[in-house]
Amino acid sequence: MNSRKAIITGGSTGIGRSAALCLARSGYDVAITYVTDDKEAQNTAAEVESLGRRCVVKQLDLSDPESANPCVDAMVDQLGGLDVMISNAGMMVRKKMPDVDLDTAYKIFNVNTFGAMIAIQRSIKHLLPKGLDGPPRPTPGRIIVVTSVHEVMANPSDTLYTMSKHALGGLVKCLALDLSPLNVTVNSVAPGEIATPMNDMGPEDIENSVRPAIPVRRPGYPDEVGAVIEFLASEKSGFVTGARWSVDGGFEAAAPMAASGYREAYLKGANP
Repeated sequence: MNSRKAIITGGSTGIGRSAALCLARSGYDVAITYVTDDKEAQNTAAEVESLGRRCVVKQLDLSDPESANPCVDAMVDQLGGLDVMISNAGMMVRKKMPDVDLDTAYKIFNVNTFGAMIAIQRSIKHLLPKGLDGPPRPTPGRIIVVTSVHEVMANPSDTLYTMSKHALGGLVKCLALDLSPLNVTVNSVAPGEIATPMNDMGPEDIENSVRPAIPVRRPGYPDEVGAVIEFLASEKSGFVTGARWSVDGGFEAAAPMAASGYREAYLKGANP
């Protein structure tokens, strides 16, 4: 039986790395992208290969969204097909609305929204080579978009990030309506605070990190997000589409309390 094939953008560290390893343990060959740190990408590839799976590594900077097209094509060619697209690459710049400038807005939206959109669009051409008018896939196809709790919750300390993640939530819903009848499900995974380089943390920092605003009282482990991605990539998730899967330790459920905390911090001029 041929192994299934997955692409993971932003797969060199953090959630992307965990997703790559979770899928490799489930028998997937994977392709990962990185922006600048080739060493970390190669480390991830070595871990995947130690599990007996193939790992293709490509450099991709989504601040130039159109660069996603040849990169996706090359990854699919080297993998020998595509079954799962995981859009994970993203960036964060903490700026409140009065301090937002247009150049930063363009960059964040290019990476988080337009770059993700183009990479997903190109992947659809490989998942459904005959397009929306063609037959359903004979095997399950999956698109998984890593967004954030800020897909639905406001973060006034980083308005642009919140805006870009809200937009991805709309993309997921629209794509789910288009693609699900063709055996391609589309879902988002919405992490809360996870111990990743984006948050200047590693899993080793969690034990000493108390988070009163999070019901489980700690940040999350990258593998806890990877496990949800693994399920959504699997054949067991065929009746799940157009949905947002929160992996946030209950942060969204505690939204009224979180909003009070944000408001207090915002008025004090702090970054929560």
